[in-house]
Amino acid sequence: MIDPNKVTNASRTPAELEEFLLFCIVVAGKNADQQSAKLERFLGGRKPFAFIRSGDRSGTLDSALKGVKLGKYSLLGRSFRGLAHSGTNLATCTWQELTAFPGIGIKTSKFFILHSRPAQMHGVLDTHVLAWMAEHWADAGLGRLEVPRHSPQDPKAYGFWETVYFGMVSARHHGAGAVDWARFDLDLWRERRGSADEA
Repeated sequence: MIDPNKVTNASRTPAELEEFLLFCIVVAGKNADQQSAKLERFLGGRKPFAFIRSGDRSGTLDSALKGVKLGKYSLLGRSFRGLAHSGTNLATCTWQELTAFPGIGIKTSKFFILHSRPAQMHGVLDTHVLAWMAEHWADAGLGRLEVPRHSPQDPKAYGFWETVYFGMVSARHHGAGAVDWARFDLDLWRERRGSADEA
């Protein structure tokens, strides 16, 4: 079972990477603890992608998703099927490759890679990060631009705000090289989750 408070692990097995990616998908916009528990019930300790392929063949995948109340059933069904049949190497794929699958946007793909590989530098522009940026905007002296309230979907806009985020965090830590980006992301989520418990 994925512990939302301890998601960083660069030593996951292939099956653990599959489970973590599924967690990244189902948690978007939802309560992390609840979705983690539902995903655990859905998988029941089985190898995730093999279980999904089996359920797809037998026609039971959709009912299994509904049985644990994961939500977004049509989207999750398409996403889970696509991933399970893709043969994608989750240990080496790029974040861009992951966004080809339904239900995986830029934020979700970067979250997956940031917390499953060593020494990564990605900005997970979720509601917590964007709220933090907005609160510290004046301190950063970055002018009159308004920080978006929701994660940008356009890659260029996302890249712009991610670069701004890197600059803001680096300034507080005396340089980007001094930042453990996965730890900063998780610490910020832990700190702010009481006021907005959505990933």
